[in-house]
Amino acid sequence: MRIGIIGAMTVEVQMLKDMMQNVNVAKVSGIEYYAGTISDVEVVVAQAGVGKVNAAICTEAMILKYEPSAIINIGVAGGLATALKVGDIAIADTVVEHDMDTSALGDPIGFISGIDIINIPCGGWVTEALGVAAKKIDGISTLCGTIVSGDQFISSKEKKTELVNRFDAIATEMEGASIGHVCYMNDVPFGVLRAISDSADDEADMSFNEFCEMAAKNSLKVILSFLETVKEN
Repeated sequence: MRIGIIGAMTVEVQMLKDMMQNVNVAKVSGIEYYAGTISDVEVVVAQAGVGKVNAAICTEAMILKYEPSAIINIGVAGGLATALKVGDIAIADTVVEHDMDTSALGDPIGFISGIDIINIPCGGWVTEALGVAAKKIDGISTLCGTIVSGDQFISSKEKKTELVNRFDAIATEMEGASIGHVCYMNDVPFGVLRAISDSADDEADMSFNEFCEMAAKNSLKVILSFLETVKEN
């Protein structure tokens, strides 16, 4: 089994790269892929860059070159659910591209033509294993639900309320649903694991800058626990 791990920013993936053994590095479409082992599990780790297009390019290349058994998107997110505080963990059971909008043609917002769905389902075993892994980390609360993605940093109470009301979303970020879209089309199980860095409200920019590194470390703790769970099974 080989697990693909994708993050957008250096802070989200660098520690994983530093921990890897038997590392081989390849560059595809300007993105570096680190293949090796962590906890005796084969992994390939990539920093995609921010946004849906970067994430999609990274995911498709990873699938074609490395044929992972599953892909996990890790990193930080804005919290939408009141139950999630800074540092807590959001795990997706479905993902939505909230900025996909062909409503002028009669489609509901978020509807993706071609696959003809709004909520893209995550791989069941992946979501379950991430949940088990997160519960092993002391001091971190976890919530599972819909995570939404779009090419915008959410930093207003009005937009936050809209995303909650329309999609019943628990967190928002900029890559997970794009990664899910590509995995869904390639029949590759995927999961999205995000630690909360801000509350996606009018103070989100200040909170993100203050807590991003701490949140990213919590995300990394869970993915390492996940890899231990995979090894045991």
